[in-house]
Amino acid sequence: TLGNDGKTINYRQSFPGPFGSNKNMEKLISGLESGQIKRVIIHRVNPLYAWPDQKRLGAALRKADLVVYTGDRMDETGLYADYVLPDSHDLEKWGDWEFKKGVFSIGQPAIRPLYNTRAFEDSLLTWMKSANTSIKAENFYHYVKNRWTTRKGRDFWNQFLARGVAGSESFSVSTPRSFQSSAWQTVKAALENGEKKNKEMNSTENFPKNEDAKVYELVLYETSGLRHGDLSNVSWLMEFPDPVTKICWDNYLCISPAEALKKGLKEGQVVSLSFSFGEKLEVPIHIQPGQSEGVLGLALGFGRTHAGSIGNKVGVNAWPFLNQSRQVSFKKTGKFIPLANVQGHHSMEGRDIVLETTLKEFLHNPSSGLPKHHKAKSLWPSHKYTGHKWGMVIDLNSCTGCGTCILACQSENNIPTVGKKYVLEGREMHWIRVDRYYEGSPENPRSVHQPVVCMHCENAPCETVCPVLATVHSSEGTNDMIYNRCVGTRYCSNNCPYKVRRFNWFNYVKKIEEPLNMALNPDVTVRSRGVMEKCSFCIQRIHQVKGEAKREDRPLKDGELQTACQQSCPAKAITFGDLNDPKSQVQKEFKAKNSYALLDDHLNTKPSVKYKTKIRNTKEKIPSLEKGGH
Repeated sequence: TLGNDGKTINYRQSFPGPFGSNKNMEKLISGLESGQIKRVIIHRVNPLYAWPDQKRLGAALRKADLVVYTGDRMDETGLYADYVLPDSHDLEKWGDWEFKKGVFSIGQPAIRPLYNTRAFEDSLLTWMKSANTSIKAENFYHYVKNRWTTRKGRDFWNQFLARGVAGSESFSVSTPRSFQSSAWQTVKAALENGEKKNKEMNSTENFPKNEDAKVYELVLYETSGLRHGDLSNVSWLMEFPDPVTKICWDNYLCISPAEALKKGLKEGQVVSLSFSFGEKLEVPIHIQPGQSEGVLGLALGFGRTHAGSIGNKVGVNAWPFLNQSRQVSFKKTGKFIPLANVQGHHSMEGRDIVLETTLKEFLHNPSSGLPKHHKAKSLWPSHKYTGHKWGMVIDLNSCTGCGTCILACQSENNIPTVGKKYVLEGREMHWIRVDRYYEGSPENPRSVHQPVVCMHCENAPCETVCPVLATVHSSEGTNDMIYNRCVGTRYCSNNCPYKVRRFNWFNYVKKIEEPLNMALNPDVTVRSRGVMEKCSFCIQRIHQVKGEAKREDRPLKDGELQTACQQSCPAKAITFGDLNDPKSQVQKEFKAKNSYALLDDHLNTKPSVKYKTKIRNTKEKIPSLEKGGH
């Protein structure tokens, strides 16, 4: 209807996604209950956690003659299996894929299996050989190799291994199809059928008839960190702050500010959530600006019982309510569960932190939205850089606040997790944080996001107060930490206006169990207890790229050096490079008319990190910071 067929939508090059469905699962369960299906192989999924009707599925599996499970641990589904065959990780086994039509990729093991596991493909091959003696392959590696060498030859196989990819994508443009107006009748019938079912499911006859039993609509959603909960035993994901709520280590019932005010609810107060079919669930609440009255939100992916020592008994499991009526009521209890929120303060207090403008104003004046600069005098002489001068620019107009940079930095720089107890005490260790601010009314606010790293200030307040010169200014403009000198006075943290320095109160390295020690980056120092940590501009990457350029006797190329946060940013909001290179992209961004240094007009710290203003395509004027718009 919109004329996108054959242009935006190319149905000939479509990517085939998973073909599973609720209908197929219902067919499986019915077959198990009737005895038609007697043997089941469950591969790499955990339906006894994530399938809504877990009791019925569990009872059906008990009727099977044989249940084989190939998960990576004895999880909720593994408990129901007769045999658990631990599958190897994808990085421990061979495989091949066709990601796009005509484009093939080969997967080679990056490491030998860490445990006594066997690739699922090898298990299938073993079972096939027992039934078919014509299969001669010793293992799945030989099976894959034989298939490709038979079809393409040994030379092709050797090139395939070297390159990792073969073939090319064919770009055949699909012919526009005519729209069949009869399809509207199908859509209309489906909508009417759905409305009828909703009315039946959402009957409130089972709710108590009193004022406290107001009926709400419950929305179940997946968080961007844990998603469906399969990796809930990964501490990085558990301690990853939600991009909107900034809460980690729990799921919670989101409620609007107006509704919380009416009910007299406070943050973290536990409520008893009642469903129309009789089930109840106790969960703490989070007051969420921008949420509609009459709507509640609850995240999936929590409440695991057999995930592992990290993920067990964290939050509540909402999966059983996925296919049930979403009409719920709740009542207060006297319990409280503190929520680990890494951003407890949401106001800019009238300071020039996130600066905004409208598209119209920006086109008229690229500097619109920026405060009038004033020249500040310094007691310190300026630094001179004869070689490189590293700097960064973050485009607030591109940043979506997803937080990918947080996990990339954690992985790159061996940053430990501390657990909910110490996050509640403000002792999280992330070197980069993404602040989120609201503007406008609590009922309908707009949000802005701002990644904050160490600013690597020219006039660094941290350097002047360290009694042992543990934090010093380098000849290339970075603010470096010398861990061997640090004695943990934390004066530098007190003197940092950006609050980007972290102190490791405990020796988290001792808690690392095998094989998690293999996840540590060997190029980065593993810190012991009692030292200050913070963003280093990925100094190890700087040295690596500089070393390669020196060995090849050439200058550095703009763009070949990327920090972990920059490399991982899906929106390409971060630019990093040499400010002394007049042709570098970071130099151009640094001098852009809509770039500004955070709080520099107030403090004269001269940061090596700048931001580009947030531009909104709206006719409304952006609220003034001085008038408390944020």
